[in-house]
Amino acid sequence: MLSKIVNKLFYFIGQIKYSLAMARFGTGSRIIKPMMIVNARRVAIGKNVLIRNGVRLEVVGNNKDTVIEIGDNVNIEQYVHIVAKNSIKIGNNVSITGCCSIVDIIHPYDEYSEIEKIGNRISDKILPVEIGDNSFIGYGVHINPGVTIGKNCIVGARSVVTRDVADNSVVAGSPARVIKYFNTSNNKWESV
Repeated sequence: MLSKIVNKLFYFIGQIKYSLAMARFGTGSRIIKPMMIVNARRVAIGKNVLIRNGVRLEVVGNNKDTVIEIGDNVNIEQYVHIVAKNSIKIGNNVSITGCCSIVDIIHPYDEYSEIEKIGNRISDKILPVEIGDNSFIGYGVHINPGVTIGKNCIVGARSVVTRDVADNSVVAGSPARVIKYFNTSNNKWESV
């Protein structure tokens, strides 16, 4: 009984804290022990979103707009890193399993004589990332800058997504490739 009261109290405090700190924080949403949230005012979270412990939500640069947008009914599991400069949009009803990384930035290495270490360099290229509604991102997936994953997609565990994924597709591998698609004429998943 006492633990339920304590949990409700922490939930209520979290709702107030994140509602004040973020661009939007929907009702019923929870963030459990994040590792890092940078530039929270540039993050918008929909309703009934669950973000588990160890998450990194980071907006780099001085962008004044919302940069990371997370839709309704999304779950983001442990140790997911989402780092954005321009735009990462996650649709409604998306599941992102543990240890995934989603980024819209690249670290240029062209200037060989540059003094600043490569990890601190951020390109000016605009490479937005989008994950469509009802998609499932498997464990340990990396989604590259500039990639759009369509609606109703499944990305297999440990895949590296380097190019766009069409709606109703299953992709896997490094680099990820389409292995199945949903045939709407017979309502079945078919191998490629």
